[in-house]
Amino acid sequence: LYVQYIRKDTDKFIDFWEAHRKRIIESSPFTKGYKPYAIGPVTQGYRLSNARTGAAYQFLVYPKGAFILHMLRMMMYDPNKGGDARFQALMNDFVKTHFNQDVTTEDFKRIIEKHMTPQMDLDGNGHMDWFFNQWVYGTEIPSYRFEYSISSNGGQATLTGRITQSGVSDNFRMKVPVYVDFGKGWVRLGSASITGNSSVDLPAIPLPQTPKRAAICALDDVLALNIDNAKR
Repeated sequence: LYVQYIRKDTDKFIDFWEAHRKRIIESSPFTKGYKPYAIGPVTQGYRLSNARTGAAYQFLVYPKGAFILHMLRMMMYDPNKGGDARFQALMNDFVKTHFNQDVTTEDFKRIIEKHMTPQMDLDGNGHMDWFFNQWVYGTEIPSYRFEYSISSNGGQATLTGRITQSGVSDNFRMKVPVYVDFGKGWVRLGSASITGNSSVDLPAIPLPQTPKRAAICALDDVLALNIDNAKR
């Protein structure tokens, strides 16, 4: 947040999350050849640390825990309604509600459900089970491919594309944000909901001008094994 808001350096912000992502998904001598994300869910905590896994615990729990908060923050972010105002309200409420108390993962989940947006309600039941089952209690990490084209007709720029999610179970679902860059940094257009190993076609999205590029998860909004942005 310091790098993003005070330093105003988007590249370093992305580098920070990319470094975390690589710690989570890549094996190394420190993890004795194990890919940290595959050894167990973050809720296992220190129990993931043993002679066989080496330092995989440190390479999983701390960076993935941070990524979980980052994904929640990015889902709640709204440039038209105070930017991080919703996420800040969530975190302040969590601290005040449980001040000087022992807390659990489910305590945090209930506070999130109190502040969640309609767009986050992928199950349509007012709960965040879908997110916690996947990212907190689970070990799956998806891959994404975004094939897009930008056209101009009569001076009107239009973005079309297809987002594909792969490497997950049939019920795995996620909100995948779409960005464009008009030359002054990434601008979020919206997001698409994807379930399982499937693809979603974006409707033709009119743009105020022709962008230099487009991408999904441009700010590492979703933890992924791989994200391929391909202009057609």
